[in-house]
Formats: sequence, C-alpha cells, structure tokens
Amino acid sequence: MKRILNITLMLVLVTLMAANASAQAKMTEEQIKEVKARYQANKEKLNLTEDQSKKVDAINTSWFEGVAKLKNSGSSKMERYKKFKSLNQERDSKMKEVLTKEQFKIYKQQKQEMKEEFKQRRANRE
Repeated sequence: MKRILNITLMLVLVTLMAANASAQAKMTEEQIKEVKARYQANKEKLNLTEDQSKKVDAINTSWFEGVAKLKNSGSSKMERYKKFKSLNQERDSKMKEVLTKEQFKIYKQQKQEMKEEFKQRRANRE
C-alpha cells in the first residue's frame, strides 16, 4: 500500500513538474530522483504485471491531475475537501478493479501509513 501511495506521490510530483502547475511544485533534481526511486520500489513491492503497471500509472496520473486542479481552484475548504474525498474514492475503486485482493490489501495499508506520516509531519510543523 505504501508503494502505491509512493507511486501516486511520484506521479503527482512528476505531473506537476511536467505541467508547471504551480511554482511550489518545482523540485530539485535530488527530489525528483528520490521520488522516482520510491515509485519504482513501490511497483516492485506490489509485484505489478506490465498491464497492471500501465493501468496504475494512468489511474494515479488522473488522480494527480484532479488534485492539482483542486489545489488551484477558488473553491471553499469544504468544497475542496469533498472533492478530494471523491477523487480518493474514485481512485480506490479503480485500483480495486486493477489489483488483486492481496495487492489491494497492501495498497490500503500503504495508504494508511502515508496518512499517518502526513499527520505526523503536519503536527511537527505546528
């Protein structure tokens, strides 16, 4: 699950750079290399087939583009939150169709780990 989330993170970051969606999205070469390495490690952990890998890439790219649009929208916090939840639910349902039961279980575990890691980073910031 952590790998899928890392894959998602990498796709998000790469897409941001490619689209120059935001000045904050610019990354150093070191950060780009780290994200790519995490992405590859996640793919290996999930043991995706070539077909699954392509589909997961497409799902994550679509999710990231939605998040980037959401970030740049002028919507209220509540509207953005609802849309974000909707994007996550859509991604999860698509991932469930592509991954095996065991792979999806790992995906969900990784997602939970990333959520907790994010909470900790946020708590440390405050």
